[in-house]
Amino acid sequence: MYIFGPVPSRRLGLSLGIDPLASKSCNLNCVYCELGRSFKLVSERRIFVPTADIIGELKTYLDGGGEADFITISGSGEPTLALNLGELIGAIKKITDKHIAVITNGVLLSDALVRKELSGADVVLPSMDAFTESAYIKVNRPHGSIKVNTVIGGLRAFAAEYTGEIWLEIMVVSGMNDSDADIFEARRVLDTIPGIKRIQINTVVRSRAEAFAEPVSDEKMAHIAMLLGTRAEVIGKFMGSSLHTIDSVEDAVLEAIKRRPMTAEEFQRTMGLTKVETIRVLNLLIDRGFVKKDFFNAKEFYKTADEPR
Repeated sequence: MYIFGPVPSRRLGLSLGIDPLASKSCNLNCVYCELGRSFKLVSERRIFVPTADIIGELKTYLDGGGEADFITISGSGEPTLALNLGELIGAIKKITDKHIAVITNGVLLSDALVRKELSGADVVLPSMDAFTESAYIKVNRPHGSIKVNTVIGGLRAFAAEYTGEIWLEIMVVSGMNDSDADIFEARRVLDTIPGIKRIQINTVVRSRAEAFAEPVSDEKMAHIAMLLGTRAEVIGKFMGSSLHTIDSVEDAVLEAIKRRPMTAEEFQRTMGLTKVETIRVLNLLIDRGFVKKDFFNAKEFYKTADEPR
């Protein structure tokens, strides 16, 4: 399947995901990635999944009364690597008037064609976690051809051209990009890019690629937001719609969990279930060998098991 969810997003509410990649493909190997390590970095764009296959699934979902606050192109890695990204956005707009968002690591914004393809989205959410070469390498571990100044230049060019909203995410990792010097450099650069509407401060809240990628405190997050100025905000809890019409709760939970670990509370809010119903479904999937529990930052997450029984 190439669509997943809807899943609760702290930035987009109830987000119906579209994965144009099918399997993890990325040009970064971020220490905090909830999908795990990127063992082979991808630098070339290509078509991973035919547009018609994705649109067919999406149309079936929408025709069945499926709900979402946003249709979000993200998925298993970096969506701008998909050479049919612009075609996909155009095809989605032909079958629905729901808002379209694209979540990207921003690396390929230096490519004029990518910037043009993204112009059809309503909201683009690039990430930029570090603004010096040393910190960028430490946190994002990029493909060798990628340089931080080129990424910053692409972000600046995109902000100058794009007519939709840009919400920039900074993922803060304890001891890696959270010093005042790091944040002052981010502020210095971002003050030269007025086209960014929001600067959203996030930290590690789920399973991550590296055990040493630790979150920062709420107090530190607030301090960082203050240093970054009036456009900055700390990302809060999920506040979107709930999902009321689904054919199979078990299938919906499993499809959501394939993309990222989630807590029982997130499933409960998304699916519109009671606490008892949520635990019943999760325990059923655990018993069948599809799901397992994981613990991070004193929270219990559910993730896919390696092999179903």
